[in-house]
Amino acid sequence: MNKNSWLDKLEAKYGNWALDGLIYYVTGLMVLVFILHNAGYLPYSVLVLDGNLVMKGQIWRLVTFLLIPISHNPIWLFFELLIIIMCANGIEQAMGSFRLSLYYVLGAIFMIVASLIEPTIQLNSYIMYLSLFFGYATLYPNEEMLFMFIIPIKIKYLAFLSGFFILISFVSVPFTTKIALLLSLANYIIFFAIPAFMGIKYARQQNKRRKAFEEAASPQREYRHKCSVCGKTDVSNPELIFKYCVCKECGENGVAFCPEHLEEHKKLMNGK
Repeated sequence: MNKNSWLDKLEAKYGNWALDGLIYYVTGLMVLVFILHNAGYLPYSVLVLDGNLVMKGQIWRLVTFLLIPISHNPIWLFFELLIIIMCANGIEQAMGSFRLSLYYVLGAIFMIVASLIEPTIQLNSYIMYLSLFFGYATLYPNEEMLFMFIIPIKIKYLAFLSGFFILISFVSVPFTTKIALLLSLANYIIFFAIPAFMGIKYARQQNKRRKAFEEAASPQREYRHKCSVCGKTDVSNPELIFKYCVCKECGENGVAFCPEHLEEHKKLMNGK
């Protein structure tokens, strides 16, 4: 069974809904929001995803939270947007425009649900673009980035580090916030974590079946020693030590016995 069959069906039916160039529009709007914020016209506080305020009618927050940059410095913003574009383009190249669009939209929807479950938390774009980074790191784990612009480090290690900090946060927050945090990363869990787990499980099952088949198909090793009484051999019972009796009755070529029946044979011969 194809574990991605549901995605294939969705793409076959709604593939023309793909938002081509989505990430370029989003990052362009992030630059505009950054400029307006620093000019004093558009404070980030009116854009964040706040479940309480959404339920009071400020529905624009369902979209505008995705446009809030994390960086406060233009230089850092430049690198932030470069990383976002790199991750989105990498996912799009590997999965196609439709799946990237679905990944992004589902991520936004799950974050909205999270904010309604835990209205006390305020969400910006950080988790959304972190999920893009995790997706990229899963697809291209050995790609390298310059950490602090100096040290080349593989993407997978940066992803592990980010995941470690999220895990620390997850342990220390209340239960409802845990649910909200899991929901915020649900798009990554659905698209990458679950398929990866199922792939590992499937590979193990296949490996187990392959070994069983090879053992059944391979010819059994012929025995060298076989007890003349019970039929045990050095193949069926490798722990036993087989000995040969060369008494007058057994002959000079000897007859093999397991330890138990060798003793019985000796007693029988001594009684004659």
